[in-house]
Amino acid sequence: MSWSNESKKPLIQSLTTFLFLFTAVVLLAIYYDFSQIDIGGLLFLTAFLCCVFIAKNVYDIARSAETAEELKKNVAMDLAVSSEELYLQLYRNSPVPYLIIDTEGNTKSANIAAVRMLGVTQNRIKGMNVFDQLGCEDQEHLDLLIEKFRGGIPVSDEMVHVKRSDRREAWALLSLFGSTDVAGQRIGLMTLVDITKQKKAEDAKSEFVSLASHQLRTPIAGMKWSAELLLMDNPDTLTDRQHKYIDRLLISIKRMAVLVDDFLRVSRFELGTFQPEYKTVSLTELFNDILLELAPRVDQKKITVKTFYDESVDMVITDLNLMRMIVTNLYSNATKYTREQGTIHLGFGHKDSNLVITVADNGMGIPAEDQDEIFSKLFRASNAVRNVPDGTGLGLYIVREAVTVLKGQVSFTTTENIGTTFEVILPLEQPEEKENKSN
Repeated sequence: MSWSNESKKPLIQSLTTFLFLFTAVVLLAIYYDFSQIDIGGLLFLTAFLCCVFIAKNVYDIARSAETAEELKKNVAMDLAVSSEELYLQLYRNSPVPYLIIDTEGNTKSANIAAVRMLGVTQNRIKGMNVFDQLGCEDQEHLDLLIEKFRGGIPVSDEMVHVKRSDRREAWALLSLFGSTDVAGQRIGLMTLVDITKQKKAEDAKSEFVSLASHQLRTPIAGMKWSAELLLMDNPDTLTDRQHKYIDRLLISIKRMAVLVDDFLRVSRFELGTFQPEYKTVSLTELFNDILLELAPRVDQKKITVKTFYDESVDMVITDLNLMRMIVTNLYSNATKYTREQGTIHLGFGHKDSNLVITVADNGMGIPAEDQDEIFSKLFRASNAVRNVPDGTGLGLYIVREAVTVLKGQVSFTTTENIGTTFEVILPLEQPEEKENKSN
């Protein structure tokens, strides 16, 4: 709304009053003879009226200021009361379980959701030691969380088992933050986010992965042995066509085995059940084993492989299986997408305190529009799908997950139709360094 619209009515009233009074003054001047008036008395009367007018304005201003201050205090008090009531309502009725505890874990206050989560009544929960109602797969871990809280260190999103009185299974994400109450006593605000459904789903998935690991691999191994026995049992009696069928069968079995292994690895990464086992590994031996394993494809495509090994970092402390996943998938992709008679560079070195693994090829490259998604699960670049149909889209996803477990980084540079270079950077720890640390 403009100034003219807001001030229109007061302005009209002011002008009307002014015109009325000014008209009265003019009429008085016309019909009344002022020649006999006492000028001194008139000035005194005028001064008196001005003083009254000024005093009235000061009174109105002071009264308005006092009224505004009183209104401000009332509003502030109303807001404070409203905020406190709002806080209490949010605390009591929040769907997230909240508990206020002392340093020993005794409950001072709990909302409705916390009472339901712990499976007790409102009367019983006050004074109950909540630490006794929680558990972890490793009890020492729970003790560590409690000590962190008592030491003033916040605890955030830690999975715990809730021991309910009705023995119903319940899991929660525990967060615990320290504070002080109005009396200066140390207290803690605990939240228990219910993840029971998610935990059951993860357990079911883990059981399926365990079952699949056995049930899928066993028939695959049986098919492979049967096909190999056919080749070994009087191979001279087989025709060339039969040999060709058996070779195709073995290739299909190998692809199926690789696919099953890839899916099982992905499941283990997503479940967080893959625990690295660190030991001394010879990178030279590992790289040479991988080269030998993929030699048939390299020979078939007449690819030139140039290796570069830094002997000063040959022996490292790492997880052999994860390292094999990383190198195998990167090198396998390079052999798959490099053109015939192409060149692959493969090797390792060190930079500062990091191990650097490099795999470079002069293959088809990665289109610009696909580069942001190249490490996504089940994703394959458009030119890869078009030119090399055989692929699952899991290789680079597994590489990224394995590198993450080893606390490293993976990156790439690429130009379509020219080639791609992948670089993996991992924390470097050599056997002699570990011995020096222990000493």
